[in-house]
Amino acid sequence: MNAVLGAGGLVFSDQNQVLIVQYQDGSWTYPKGHIEEHEEMEVTACREVLEEAGVEATIERKLGVSQYVNHKGIPREIHWFVMRAASTEVQLEDTFRAGGFYEPGEALGLLNFEEDRQLLREAIGLQEA
Repeated sequence: MNAVLGAGGLVFSDQNQVLIVQYQDGSWTYPKGHIEEHEEMEVTACREVLEEAGVEATIERKLGVSQYVNHKGIPREIHWFVMRAASTEVQLEDTFRAGGFYEPGEALGLLNFEEDRQLLREAIGLQEA
């Protein structure tokens, strides 16, 4: 089965806080979603951040790709971008229980998946100790 493509963002505020969201199941991650037909990955990342968190953001650079199998057993391939938020005001979709901008250290403690923690370390230039 081919992986379902998606894109998302590690969105930073001007104070270098990072946007994370908490699904209803309790897991914390970054805004992301499916690429629509004929849509560029960069457009998808910006659209998903706006739809899921109500945050307008611009892309600064490509970060990397993560591959995993989601809770429904579907392989996913997510293309990640480092983004800058126009504002830290968040309007979450109903899909989420909580979310907002957090200091990177706090976000590292909340994120459920090691892949997400590693993306944040790469985005802020920290090396694994």
